[in-house]
Amino acid sequence: MRYSEAPSTATNTPPTTALELATVPATGDVTLSTIWNGATAPTPSQWDGSAAAGATVAAGMGKDGYIYAMRAVGTQEGWTYPGTWGPPGNAWQTHSRRYEMLRYGRSGVDNLGIVSGLGTYRTVANNPATQVNGVVDNRIGVNFNAADIHPITGVMYLASFQSGGFLNRLYLIDVTQTPPQYLSTLNLDANIPGAQSGDFAIDAAGEYAYGVAKATGFLGTSTSYRIRLSDGHVESLTANLGIFPFGAAARLPNDPTKMAFYGAFTQVMNLPAGTLGAIQNTAFSDSADAASCLPKLKATLQCTPLSLFDADANVSTCTVTLDQPAPVGGIDVALTPPASNPRYSTTCGTSIAVPAGQATAQCTITATPNTVPADGNVTADIALAAPAATADYELGTPTSAAVLVQNDDALLASVICTPTDLVDSAGNVSTCTISLNGPAPEGGIMLNLSPPGANPRYTTDCGSSAQIAAGASQTQCTITATPNTTPGDGDVQAPLALLAGNGYSLGSPNAAIVNVKNDDQPVVPPSRDRVEPVPTLGEWAMFFLSLCMVGLARRRNFLR
Repeated sequence: MRYSEAPSTATNTPPTTALELATVPATGDVTLSTIWNGATAPTPSQWDGSAAAGATVAAGMGKDGYIYAMRAVGTQEGWTYPGTWGPPGNAWQTHSRRYEMLRYGRSGVDNLGIVSGLGTYRTVANNPATQVNGVVDNRIGVNFNAADIHPITGVMYLASFQSGGFLNRLYLIDVTQTPPQYLSTLNLDANIPGAQSGDFAIDAAGEYAYGVAKATGFLGTSTSYRIRLSDGHVESLTANLGIFPFGAAARLPNDPTKMAFYGAFTQVMNLPAGTLGAIQNTAFSDSADAASCLPKLKATLQCTPLSLFDADANVSTCTVTLDQPAPVGGIDVALTPPASNPRYSTTCGTSIAVPAGQATAQCTITATPNTVPADGNVTADIALAAPAATADYELGTPTSAAVLVQNDDALLASVICTPTDLVDSAGNVSTCTISLNGPAPEGGIMLNLSPPGANPRYTTDCGSSAQIAAGASQTQCTITATPNTTPGDGDVQAPLALLAGNGYSLGSPNAAIVNVKNDDQPVVPPSRDRVEPVPTLGEWAMFFLSLCMVGLARRRNFLR
């Protein structure tokens, strides 16, 4: 949060605060991405009527993803003083005595009001009606200038580490309540090592608060320190760190051994030694505070099932999952939706909203029912799009899915041979047409055949397979009778059948038989050349004939 006073020539003009995401590289300039600038609180201060979201100098990010900051307001608000440092202006000194907690978010800032239980003060000592809640002491210009939120407990640690402030106290504030609630005071076993310290930051384990304190005077050098939060023990770390104070400090979320300290520029502190790295240029402001970003939520994408058919009720549900529930306001996760295609429809758009408190959101890909055979397969590709740098989430694994929409209307193969009867004469050919009930897919299709067996009575160009070209629906082969004049060589059959294969099913009919018949009869000679057969007698006729012969013989003997 970069705080900017109004120009010295302006009167009755409040300061502005810009909320920015700062990215600190290993070396080089710090880049700032503006989230908003000059936002106002919807609830004005009860003291000055101002909704200006300025004059905040102590903040930390809560476990809910909001930045909580103390705002000091004084008895002479209205911003009638020029915004200069030092007499006669000293407008900044009026920001004291009353302390309100502001809550910063992506869309703006809310005024949560005075911290309950922090303290009281009477603007007129003998007049109870002038009693004010939420103060620490009665001196003009005393303000909180250091704070961070404990990464484990979510409690704010707040301090007035400046000349005239309390250099040996930390105030513990519960920012999850509205209004925020003072919990307790942590009394340190020594003052911080210097007359003034800017912000401090709490390490990832929640064990120590690290800061840089500057000695009295313009040329006083700075010393890094740390405070053990379990008991308030103060340790000096590295001395002679320069003459500049640092108004802002934040733990770097991707490296638990480093913190960034910002004033007129940024320097990275190495933990636990408290040494500072090289100066890294950062946009200047009159004053600033910083808070460590929470670890970003991780978003993943899965679709189930990954295979559909182009029939009714074939739906794939795509689920975007966060590794923890979405914060207040929810999270919009960017998507690259499936391309438009008549083979499916989808409810997945360019983003999907995960509601607050939920960890998942869903959209669907639905196959378009049809009965068109051989219309092939298509893939509906969906992916999580790369989030913006300011997004509250990052990509996990997996981040994409490919939903296959398959054709379930099978190609049916059939075969018919015409004619089915041939004779063994010249020009007797049967044409066998192998057909599909729809066009062959891209690349064509190969059908398996059981061809006619070898036989001298016919020839064939029907083989063990038949190729149908892409877009075509049939092909042909032939069975040809072998001409001959041999009588009595009988009839033969030439069978042709389709066999199962890939990309088609067997239709009807899937087999054919071609009959090759003998048309050669035996030659019959004319009647004059015929040899008539001798009639023969049957068994009884032969018996009677033999009796007659015997009787005749006896008679002849009798006549003698």
